This record gives sequence, C-alpha cells and structure tokens, in this order.
Amino acid sequence: MFNQTIVRIGIRYGVLSGLICFALVALLYVAGYNPFGDMGRISYLPIPIFVFLAIRNYKKYSDTELTFGRGLRVGLAVAFYTALTSALLVLALIYLVGPEILQNHIAEMQALMEETREQQVQLLGEESYRGVYEALENLTPTTQAADFFLWRLIVGSIFALVAAVFFRK
Repeated sequence: MFNQTIVRIGIRYGVLSGLICFALVALLYVAGYNPFGDMGRISYLPIPIFVFLAIRNYKKYSDTELTFGRGLRVGLAVAFYTALTSALLVLALIYLVGPEILQNHIAEMQALMEETREQQVQLLGEESYRGVYEALENLTPTTQAADFFLWRLIVGSIFALVAAVFFRK
C-alpha cells in the first residue's frame, strides 16, 4: 500500500503549492486586503494546477498504466501537503504579524454578517446567527490555521478526484 514514489511526488508538488498559496496570502496582506476573506480565495488557484501537474508527472515517469486509485492517491498526497504547508505558514504569519491581522478579519466578517443579517436569520434562525456571530469573537490563530488547512484539503481532494478520473488508463 505504501508507495514511496507517490509520497515523494506528493511532498514535492504539495510543498511547492503550499508555498505559493502562502505567498498569495502574504501578498494580499501586504497589499492591504483581508487574506482570509473573499479576496483570499485566490490562494486556492495553485491547488488544481499542482494536483494536475503531479498526476501527469507520475503517469509520465513512474506509471504509464496509471489507475484511478493510484492517481487519486497522488492527488490526495499533493492536497494534504499543500494544506499542511500553507496552514503552518499562515499560522506563523498570524503569530509574526500580530493579532491585528485576525482582528481585522473578525471585524470584516462581523460587518458582513450585519449587512446580511435578515437573509441569514431567515436561513439559519436567530439562535444560529447569534452563535456564529459570537463564535467569530473567539477566533484564535490555531482555529484560523485549522480552517485554512481543512478548506485547502477539501478543495484539493475534489480536484484530485477530477484529475484521477481524467488521467486514468
């Protein structure tokens, strides 16, 4: 079950993708945008590119008869290492920059929730809305990094599934 080639390709492409994701987050912060808000979605862009490149590399140089399962494992390895690298670097950024990056994000999300209060209360209910609003105040650097990790892993897994179907024999 353990394939060293898959792990090496996953680490190579995943860490590189994670570095680029982090660079986009840092660039957004330096440019004055909230890197964890809507503009932060641009940091998802490298994930599908590197998943496809990794599976293509694996098929071209390691296993020309690539099956769906092996392609999916390569893609999931890239997604995991991308999420891990970018989340750890974002956690370091939050601690290095200080609490203002997180406080700005919390303030922006609370303002957005206030603007769309009526629609959210209709969808979620008043109690859920208040719970989410209060949970924003308790946001810590580790929960932000965990959220960053989880969403990069989910997005990467979806693209790994698509790429595995595309590259199978």
